[in-house]
Amino acid sequence: MNEAETNVSPRKAGLLLLCGLLPCFASAAFTMRSEALPPLAATKPRPSLVFAPYLYHHGEFPVEPGSTLYSEFVFRNDGNEVVNIGEIERSCGCLSPRLSANKRDVAPGETGSFIVPLQTIKQAPGPHEYTLTVHYTDPQPQTATLSIKATFPKKMVVVQPTALYLSQNTEKSVPFQVAINDFRDKTLKVTEVQTTAWFVSAKKTSSSGSQIVQTAYTEKEEGASDDDEYLPAAHLQIDGEVAGGIPAGHHDVVIAAKTDDPEFPVITVPMTINGPSYPAGEAPMASPAQFRLVAGNHPSARRSETVKVIMPHHWKVSHAAAWPEALSVEFDEGVAISDSQKVVTMQVELTELPAAGTEHGVVQLIANEGNDLVTVKAMFYWP
Repeated sequence: MNEAETNVSPRKAGLLLLCGLLPCFASAAFTMRSEALPPLAATKPRPSLVFAPYLYHHGEFPVEPGSTLYSEFVFRNDGNEVVNIGEIERSCGCLSPRLSANKRDVAPGETGSFIVPLQTIKQAPGPHEYTLTVHYTDPQPQTATLSIKATFPKKMVVVQPTALYLSQNTEKSVPFQVAINDFRDKTLKVTEVQTTAWFVSAKKTSSSGSQIVQTAYTEKEEGASDDDEYLPAAHLQIDGEVAGGIPAGHHDVVIAAKTDDPEFPVITVPMTINGPSYPAGEAPMASPAQFRLVAGNHPSARRSETVKVIMPHHWKVSHAAAWPEALSVEFDEGVAISDSQKVVTMQVELTELPAAGTEHGVVQLIANEGNDLVTVKAMFYWP
């Protein structure tokens, strides 16, 4: 063995030894690093309220004109605490979610549901998506987002606005307008316009004014111009006004347009009017403030409601009224509950089916020679 070979061998041996120890060093370093890291843990608990479905899809094809779509969402409390359902935010005022039995407290393991009716008559043509945000506590604040999808026919009846909200605190009248646009080949005619309050007047006018256009529907028929595509076949405008000096408080009113079309015998637009404030301690309170009846002939269908109205003891109730005529209402003389208040009980009953498709109604309690008025909103569910 020469001198060069003797000098190289120790270096080779050192390199070989270092290479052999590298895995051990790497393993030790990884072990030390892993021991220093905290264990992984889920920081966000699973929400207690589970829905089925989260998306209610009415299909890709257009729904039947004039029908009312019903979307039902079933929920279950999968948690260990009682869930309280709070506000349900809506992306559109045309949605009116209705909790089954109005039950907002859901015990662990308990189920419930709510139905969302949607009138096709009041929607612009084309595909639409609506959202509902359900706020609840379990006991921590939580939210759940639900969706409804539907496609509305190209040729149908569109009503705008679908509801009216006004304030009237003056002696001057407040005007309003409602537009009914019929995109179908065979159009309807409005024969009469009614309102359910003496201080609200409305009448049909000519087809003047701006028309509703089908901005939600983009498909164009072959050979059709832009005007043919977007303008309705018939346009009707309803002009109305809320008189000045109305009774104090919150009032529910219905505008009803009767037509010659058996598919749409009556078109209703609900109106909410906030009048002047009551003197302190004299505002009446109705319970429930609104109710729903089933427009069906099934023996178990709910077709009556009891409404209790707390009012000042000195009020003198003269009569009660209801719309539509299919609603009957009776009331008692009232029972004193304190030195300053009494409670009057109304019995409301749906004695026959209202005109097909009627969704809204109202019950009125008139007192003090018409100077005071209590209104309760009625809604009809068509099975």
